[in-house]
Amino acid sequence: MDTQRTCPSCGKALAADAPQGICPECLMKAGFGTASGSEGGGNASFVPPPVEAIARLFPQLEILGLIGRGGMGAVYKARQPGLDRLVALKILPPRTGSDPGFAERFTREARALAKLSHPNIVGVYDFGQVANTGVPPVSGAANAAPVVSLHYFLMEYVDGPNLRQLERAGKLSPPQALQIIPQICEALQFAHDEGIVHRDIKPENVLLDRKGRVKIADFGLAKIVGREAQDFHLTGAGQVMGTPNYMAPEQVEHPQDVDHRADIYSLGVVFYEMLTGELPLGKFAPPSSRTQGLQIDVRVDEVVLRALEKEPARRYQQASEVKTDVESLATGAAAPPAMQSTKGHMTTHPYKVFCYGLATAVACAAIGLAAWFFLSRGGGNASQLAQDGWQLWQGRHWNEAAAKFTQAVKLDPKNAEAWNGLGWASFNSGRWPEAEKAFQSTLALNPNHPAALNGLGQLYLAQKKPDLAETYLLKAAPKAPAAWYGLARLYLLQGKFDRAEEWAGKIVDSGQGDAVARQMLQAARAKHLPDGLRVILEPQ
Repeated sequence: MDTQRTCPSCGKALAADAPQGICPECLMKAGFGTASGSEGGGNASFVPPPVEAIARLFPQLEILGLIGRGGMGAVYKARQPGLDRLVALKILPPRTGSDPGFAERFTREARALAKLSHPNIVGVYDFGQVANTGVPPVSGAANAAPVVSLHYFLMEYVDGPNLRQLERAGKLSPPQALQIIPQICEALQFAHDEGIVHRDIKPENVLLDRKGRVKIADFGLAKIVGREAQDFHLTGAGQVMGTPNYMAPEQVEHPQDVDHRADIYSLGVVFYEMLTGELPLGKFAPPSSRTQGLQIDVRVDEVVLRALEKEPARRYQQASEVKTDVESLATGAAAPPAMQSTKGHMTTHPYKVFCYGLATAVACAAIGLAAWFFLSRGGGNASQLAQDGWQLWQGRHWNEAAAKFTQAVKLDPKNAEAWNGLGWASFNSGRWPEAEKAFQSTLALNPNHPAALNGLGQLYLAQKKPDLAETYLLKAAPKAPAAWYGLARLYLLQGKFDRAEEWAGKIVDSGQGDAVARQMLQAARAKHLPDGLRVILEPQ
């Protein structure tokens, strides 16, 4: 017996091929003008003009339908025939009479958005105002005066849901959060570098397209930093801009004095909610203790709680720092890549097979999510090239991965993740001098980068340089469980059984170990390394 599926957002019946279990009409709704009631002077009783009326105002577009409405206006799906592309047309509530402040706020928002040309930010193609021909007055308004004008954005159409819809549909998990957060950070860092603060980061404003790219929507409350004071009087003295549950404390207390760190706090709220399904209200517990039936790496707590510090000075100071730490968790959590022979070719040595199998298992979540959560391929963005490089690395295409990472570091020599990727790809393909140089370049940018520290440790272990291997593996171990394998292996080969037991025990207790890890623990406890296990562990 067939069971009728319904959209978790609006309750409508779903077609069998409904993407991600959400009806098409809901895919974009919450990304634009999501506030309930009036927003920015909007009229809560606003009824969006019918499609026919909008079509008369925009003859250059094919208006396909209304896809969302809110306090700041309504959004229509449209098509530009000349360019053969879908667009989102966002209009403001029609105004009865003069409201220059509202119009100026809209213009400021549009100009701010137009400056932000970035793969992770919803693009603005055009904005302006049109005459009121064919547009009815505000619904329910007594003695409504004729509408003076209609202000609009012509924006990129994002054919995917937002985080709120994914959360309601039960489509998010902790590994997926670790894939999404760095992309949000990319967008925020770009905007912050342009002097723009979003001020309303929340799940409704984080969209994902069908290629897995995160798109930040609705910079309608953005504050342009570094402009003259008169640019800000339009908000009104003491007026709070944002969504209360996601706002930084200073955004409530001193709304005119916030800076980009308010966005970092909001990002922390979003991150916490993605992990736990709850908001961090009052005296809240770390996310790792709030999940039921799911395991969250306790190291994630440090990142989330630091982003949620009440004092801006104690938070992350840049969104790029959050991105680095989250990506370090992901790459540092992987098991050590398969060791290489001295000739630089892969062998079928049992320990090598074990290591690669474990690395593949840890990476499965990322590979499985690639179609939805990774950036699409192509383009010249260094971070996007690095993402492509990691996908190739996970597929064991190390030479191709190295080529992608090389392109990335040429475009952005300060991209630590690209240098780290180049180090691992070079290490796996047997180009050890290049690997060492790339890992050192990573550490020059971020001295505490756990994946690069682990990489150097594994490299020196393979080169039979035990002192250097121990130094780097110990530095990596607090944040890179992959280093535990190297340390257990190193100490067993050196006959330091107590220390080997410590690290092999961590592997087994964490649930990441298999037969070889258990053999290492048994050997350490017995204080004897069997010849068969020695053959597996010895560098070739």
